[in-house]
Amino acid sequence: MDRYSRHISLYKDFEKLQKSKVLVVGAGGLGSNVLQHLVRLGIGEIYIYDDGVLDMPDLNRQILYTPEDIGKEKVFVAKEKLLEINPDVEIHIHNERVLEKTDLPDVDIVIDCFDNFESRKIIDKKIHEKNIPLIHGGVERFYGQVTDIIPGKTKKLIDILGNIEDSDEVKLVTPYSVSIIASLQVSEAVKILLEDYENALINKILIMDLIYNTFDIIELKGNM
Repeated sequence: MDRYSRHISLYKDFEKLQKSKVLVVGAGGLGSNVLQHLVRLGIGEIYIYDDGVLDMPDLNRQILYTPEDIGKEKVFVAKEKLLEINPDVEIHIHNERVLEKTDLPDVDIVIDCFDNFESRKIIDKKIHEKNIPLIHGGVERFYGQVTDIIPGKTKKLIDILGNIEDSDEVKLVTPYSVSIIASLQVSEAVKILLEDYENALINKILIMDLIYNTFDIIELKGNM
């Protein structure tokens, strides 16, 4: 347990984290940051869905990858790099998008690391079908947001974000904004896995603005 000696005593039930199964949808900016934290933390089993191929602009924020990985499929590179960090974690990769027909694996929690709203609409529907908690995160430019979606206890993600349509415009994003939001997502996932609902972002959304160094938590009125 030397690997976890600096944080194992910080959690009331670290063994539960080691037995947890986490699904990360998206292995890009948020996803690669989230995945690195999960394997360093000691989450026992991780599932990854992404059909992307790495290109040069990805390298400003997708910390698992290097220039040598340009042109490679992300999930295969991610698995290799993550096992180098912690070979004790079990990692399952799916080189595919989450679609309406996708049958999600049986996991304890899903972490939304998508960069588009269409995929978020689908995962929102899927987690409600299987009654799985979801940690949503989004980031653009210097801003970001995080909230926890618990089927039966909170609004659906689409009810919070609205029926937003994706555009073809290239999104701008700062590397450190991505890292902060990803860290907050992992923090929220740990709370939900350990049933610390009192301190979680349930029926709340955290809004980050790094221009003015503000982190605001907004109450989301009206469950479901």
